[in-house]
Order: sequence, then C-alpha cells, then structure tokens
Amino acid sequence: MHKRWMLCLAILWVCVATEHASSMAKRPRYEVVGYVLGPRTGTLDPGTFAAMKMTRINYAFFTLKDGLIAERRDTDRANLAVLTSLRKQNPMLQVLISVGGGGNGSAGFSDMAITAEGRKRFVDSAVEMVEKYQLDGVDVDWEYPGYTHAINTTVRPQDKQTYTLLLKELRLRFNREQKRLGRPLVTSSATGATQIWLDHTDMRAASRWLTSVNMMCYDWYNAVEKNTGHDSPLYTSSADPKQISIDNAVRMNLAAGVPRKKLVLGVPFYGRKWTGVEATGNGLWQPIAAPSGADIFYRDVVPLVNAEGFVRYWDATAQAPYLYNGETKTFITYNDPEAETARTNYVRKMGLGGIMFWQYGGDSSNALLNAIAAGFSR
Repeated sequence: MHKRWMLCLAILWVCVATEHASSMAKRPRYEVVGYVLGPRTGTLDPGTFAAMKMTRINYAFFTLKDGLIAERRDTDRANLAVLTSLRKQNPMLQVLISVGGGGNGSAGFSDMAITAEGRKRFVDSAVEMVEKYQLDGVDVDWEYPGYTHAINTTVRPQDKQTYTLLLKELRLRFNREQKRLGRPLVTSSATGATQIWLDHTDMRAASRWLTSVNMMCYDWYNAVEKNTGHDSPLYTSSADPKQISIDNAVRMNLAAGVPRKKLVLGVPFYGRKWTGVEATGNGLWQPIAAPSGADIFYRDVVPLVNAEGFVRYWDATAQAPYLYNGETKTFITYNDPEAETARTNYVRKMGLGGIMFWQYGGDSSNALLNAIAAGFSR
C-alpha cells in the first residue's frame, strides 16, 4: 500500500511539473504588443481595452531615480491594477512596465549601466517592481545607447557593451526568479530601427538576452523634415530621399544577428501632418515651406478620410495610405487597417515574432488593433 501511495504521488508530481512547464512555454505564435501610456490625470478605464486581441501590454513609462526603477506618476499603482485585471479576460496576457522613453526619459541609463554595482541595483529594483505589481517582466526603453537626441542625457562609447551587460544580468536574474514565481518573465527592449542604432549596439549579443526586440519602425519622417514622406513605410519607395522602410530595418537586424522570431515590428497608431505642401504627387515627397509637422492620432485622422477637402491615396510600393488637401495644402501620413493587414502579412511571410504599436490611446475604435488581430488569426 505504501509503495502504491508513493507511486501515485510521483505520478501526480510529474503531471503537475509537466503542466507547469507547458504553461511556462506556451505562447501565441505572434505577439501583439501594445504600449499603454499612463494618463496625465485620472486612471485607465478597463472597459476601453480589447484584452483578447493583445498578448502583451507595456505600461509607459517608469523612470530611473538614482539608478533604480521608480514610478513616474501617483496613479501608476492604480493603472497597473487595471491592466493586470485584464488577465481575467485573457489569461495569456502579459503586463510589463517600460522603463525610460524618448527625450530625457532615458537620462540615467548610461550612468547606471557603466558599473556592475549600478546594473545590480537596477536588476534588484526590476525584481522588486515585478513582485510589487504582479508583473510579467520589464521592457528596457533606453533611447539610445551611445547617442542621443536629447539634452541633459549622458551617453558613452561604452554603452555599446553595457547595454548588452544590463540585458544579460536582467535575464539571468529573471531566469531564477521565474522558477520561484511560477510564471515566465519577459525581458524586451524598444530598439531603434536604423543603422545608427545598430552601429551603437551589438544586437547579436544583446538579442540573446531578450524575449522580444521591439523595433520602433516609426518617426522616420518627423516634425522638422524638409519634405513630406511616409512615417512607417513597409517597403522602400524609389522616390524616398531617405530610402527607409520596415523591410530594410528587418533585413539590417537579421544581418546583425537578431533571430527572426524575436523581431517584433513597431507600428504607429498616430500620423503626422504638414501644411504648406504643394500638390505635385498629391503632396508626397514634396518640400515643406517651413517646419510645420504635428502629430495626429489615428482616431483624429479617420473623420478626414475623403472628407473636408482631404483625399485618401495609397502608395502601392510603401503599402501606406496618405491624405492630401489641395485647398489647405495639407499632407497627412498615417497607417490604416489596410496598412496593418499588409504588415501582418509581412510578419507571417518573414517568420517574425509579431507586431508592437505605440500607443493604445491613438485608436479609440480599435480599428487598427482589430486588423492586426485578424491578420494573425488567419
């Protein structure tokens, strides 16, 4: 009887261990990663999120304070409680905090990562935040190792090595902690999708320690351009002075040694508009009289499509729409559901890891997210 009891216990243990290992490994084939920006006032409304259509949420942004990960807003705790509650709808949904951000949001990374002690303190604080908020990991949004577009942000040549070391030490610690916590922990990073990023990092080495490489394939035509262009083209147009595209960025990353299944394409849920643009080419690739660019959420673009003097055009090469108003000489670059479907097709064709978008609040109708989810469900 004793032997039979012990045998039953052993079988039960194997079943539990197998189920646990399966739950640790099982993930959707394609990640759909949404950055959610904490509101300046108030808290997030759980009813506004299509939780079943995402696999991961990156809450933006936590900050660095004396080298430690810290909350940026008084409402961060309440907002994360809202986001983690969405797991009741979608048990596969992972919730991360994103640390850093653009501008001076990444100030402090170089100073923290330059020493082993600094990296250890960062990693310790990452574990503390994971436990405090019941998170599934941390997204490192260091903009950018070795170079910067912001004032008051220190960079060093050594950032190329310390970026990798930081990710390595975070991953190794998370490998230990996830066994204790009983759930997988994600290490991801928002990365530049340009050659300058690859020149200042060692992505072959760094990607080894990342669950996902979230390429920011947007902001390629920003507010101070000399001519109009697509903010996030899928393929390169011969007329594009910059000769940029998602396809180019992917191929550069693959050549740099990033595994294709870790590459996650970043797409914008916003557009950009310029005024003072002449009608040649319906405004595309045309000079801008003066810096006049401004961001515009997708939700605000929708009412303008073939209305109020705007006409929608489609660039078959770039697989991107744009609007032009000949009366006001206004040009708008943006992504729509047709563009997002083209990008899911590209991810599938290339065997990549999925799609990431910045940011959820740009599309209150979920039209873009619906197109992404539908594209991956076929």
